[in-house]
Amino acid sequence: MSISLPTYHRREMPLLGRRARVLVIVTTGLRKEFRRPAAIFSIASGSLLITVISIVLLLFAPIFLQGQPLDVSFFYIPASNGAILFFVTMIAAVVGSGLIAEDVHSMALTLYLSRPISSVDYLVAKAAILGTLVSTLMILPLALTPLIAGFLGLVPWGVALPAIGIGIGIGLLLTAFYTAVGLFLSSLTRRKAYAGAGIFALTFGLNIPVEILGSPNSPGYIGIPAILHISPWEDFLAVARAAYGAGPGPIDWAPSLAILLMITVLAAVLTFVRMRSMEVVTG
Repeated sequence: MSISLPTYHRREMPLLGRRARVLVIVTTGLRKEFRRPAAIFSIASGSLLITVISIVLLLFAPIFLQGQPLDVSFFYIPASNGAILFFVTMIAAVVGSGLIAEDVHSMALTLYLSRPISSVDYLVAKAAILGTLVSTLMILPLALTPLIAGFLGLVPWGVALPAIGIGIGIGLLLTAFYTAVGLFLSSLTRRKAYAGAGIFALTFGLNIPVEILGSPNSPGYIGIPAILHISPWEDFLAVARAAYGAGPGPIDWAPSLAILLMITVLAAVLTFVRMRSMEVVTG
């Protein structure tokens, strides 16, 4: 029987590449979010409700929407469904509010921002998580509705295919907006509840009073439709209206598109600057 001390050998493990590191964060984050009842409810009920309402409108368009042609412009109607705004805001608040705030609160951010994970890797991974979930509510229904309509023969494929492309395009626009804004608000606080409240305030806190004051059909109309540009949802509707060729609206699409893109880029840059400052403090 040997009485010598045991010997240990250090096993050298190769570090994962940058793409693999980001992918691990994304897959782990998505698995975590898909276990949350609130996230599952928002995605499942939102996608189903929006798609079903759109198909029902298509089936009964001669009754419910008399005079509405079944061309590409018809698909502006499902794109302007207020249920999209509600469920997209909900998923951005439920998921996006905690993506960075929870890591700051638990001090996991210190580990994430240590080498070899950089702030860019971290933000790309978190944006991929939130963007994937938001797109299931934003892009999927807008692309699925004309696809189903094409297969059912409700509209010709010459109408369905352009509508699918437009749905994907405008869906990406709003997905990028809520992803950037959600991550920015999450980076400002350790409390996800504060970030979630900020997302709801940005959406409904601006949209409701702006519609009352800026909509020509509202009893509180003040004669300045340009005030609608303050609401991100109204800006999105202006872009969607122009993309589907649904006719003119109270505000122009070009300034609306510029505002959405400007806020998206600004929120992304400010989030990056915020993460760099955290990296200096925690590194």
